[in-house]
Amino acid sequence: MQHFFLEPESIQDGVVTFPEDISRQIKNVLRLKLKTDAVIVLDNSGWEYLVQLTGSTGKTVIGEITGKQLGRPEPKVGLRLCYSLTRREKMETILQKATEIGATSFQPYISSRSLVQDSRQNSARQERLNAIMREAAEQSMRARLPILKPVLTYEEMLTDAQDCVVKLIAWESTAIVSQICASMLGVGESENAEIALLIGPEGGFSSDEVALAEKHGFQQISLGTNILRMETACIAGCAIIRHICQ
Repeated sequence: MQHFFLEPESIQDGVVTFPEDISRQIKNVLRLKLKTDAVIVLDNSGWEYLVQLTGSTGKTVIGEITGKQLGRPEPKVGLRLCYSLTRREKMETILQKATEIGATSFQPYISSRSLVQDSRQNSARQERLNAIMREAAEQSMRARLPILKPVLTYEEMLTDAQDCVVKLIAWESTAIVSQICASMLGVGESENAEIALLIGPEGGFSSDEVALAEKHGFQQISLGTNILRMETACIAGCAIIRHICQ
């Protein structure tokens, strides 16, 4: 059954009004039948609603809520993926795949070797990234959307991660570092615990940047013996952590 995240104001008094873009998707792409098919609607609160499509008004599809239940629970431990600002295609891949895997927040940053050094994001670009995360969350049947944080400088990002109970930095230039294991990810009984995974840009981290991260409590880790592309490292790191720590 198709899943759609909608703004809470689209769900009023048991009736769901689908925005025009989603209405077009329902009618023209998915070819769902009005008055016959049903969908799942989510409001990003953790609840999901079974909605019977009942008709349309102008360009918008209308539905009636016929049931309500809690959606799939999010992992008990949050996962913040800190990644370097990069080209559009790579950013979209990172957000899409890491959302499917279970990242709960994304923190883009700019370091000395970041491929993109301009932190400005226009509204259309921001909407595109939010749409990618929303569609990935719908596809993977998550009940909540991850958060995309504003772009920070490298040092600002390290400071902002101080509230994370576990902080890991993947760096390929150290001869011997520990691979991620369960003992690194113990968060105790902390409520709203979050793990920060820091992945470097295409050019990697400088030794000074790694040292600065360690001063902020980050621990060096390895993602394996092979050197991974930036976007691959983001995906692999999230998958490893989610496999070990739910």
